[in-house]
Amino acid sequence: MARLILFIYEFFSYLLVLPVSLYLSRHQNFKGTIAERLSLRLPVIPANRKTVWIHTASVGEVKAVSNLLARIKKEKPDVLICLSVNTKAGRDVAQKIKDIDFLFPFPFDLCLVMDRYLKCLNPSALIIVETEIWPQLVMSAKNKGVHVVFVNARMSDKALKGYKKISSLMRMIFAGTHILSISDEDAGRFSNLGADDVQVLGNLKFDSISLPDLEKRNQLKEKFGINKRPVFIAGSVREGEERFVMDAVKHASGKIPGLFSIIAPRHKESFAKTTDMAESLGMKWGLKSKGMFDVDLLIIDTFGELFDLYGASDVAFVGGSLIDLGGQNILEPLSWAIPTIHGKYMGNFLWAMEKVKGCTI
Repeated sequence: MARLILFIYEFFSYLLVLPVSLYLSRHQNFKGTIAERLSLRLPVIPANRKTVWIHTASVGEVKAVSNLLARIKKEKPDVLICLSVNTKAGRDVAQKIKDIDFLFPFPFDLCLVMDRYLKCLNPSALIIVETEIWPQLVMSAKNKGVHVVFVNARMSDKALKGYKKISSLMRMIFAGTHILSISDEDAGRFSNLGADDVQVLGNLKFDSISLPDLEKRNQLKEKFGINKRPVFIAGSVREGEERFVMDAVKHASGKIPGLFSIIAPRHKESFAKTTDMAESLGMKWGLKSKGMFDVDLLIIDTFGELFDLYGASDVAFVGGSLIDLGGQNILEPLSWAIPTIHGKYMGNFLWAMEKVKGCTI
């Protein structure tokens, strides 16, 4: 049954790859990367160099694995680190990490494509961060004798129910792999799917949280001219949450004199929507990229600064939690000792909720 499911998956993948490539070619995550994703353009790896391939989904996973990359470089300085990332935002963040030798968009999960990448990279290990389960990637790597490791592995109850519908395929994928999960509960879900080498090693995201930089916080407050103003930030606001957040900011601005609000959308697609809403609500707003700080609402249209922006605030809201999107990392504002609020949908960050029980609203 597993072989049949894999064959059907592969058949439809090849059938759809060209129209899907054309459709996605203008999407920000895929624009300019289709040739690489089809393995028509490959990294140029020096001969006779040892490599390790690490795959991440987006910004959160890149940040989570950053300390692991540094440790690999320290222990094995001769090993080349090849990192693949699904999203443009994730690649933008990864470009700033000095320990990465080769960075490329994640290839389409086709057998021939994965075989070409594995032949090019010739990795001694494939490290997959969290739950990026791509059948052809894993099976091709195992067929070539590459050690496959899932790090920071997590799985929700919802995901488990879905994967159990193809449990025979999941057993085949997990056979011979090493799974390093973040909790006993997650380990149990992987074992439930037939994984037989599962260990609990905790969460890399605890190690990835930066130490608060008070000087940088003060520099930001001075730059924005908000040293004497109360500051609220809504970070990682996801698509579908914009209206809720904007209405709350508008209401709070009428109750709190001098309130300076910061909204940091998670994705670029929300920038225009957020500015349109601010305009329609009659708010005095500006974009960070334009240096428009003499405002009541600052919309962050750049990436990589959210942690420091949390520090410059007095109260923080963490997005992805007002609708069922799994939440975002509440540890970043909490590490600044900033009062933190969020919605009820925090399914992807239950591990963080457990650690800070009672410290958020």
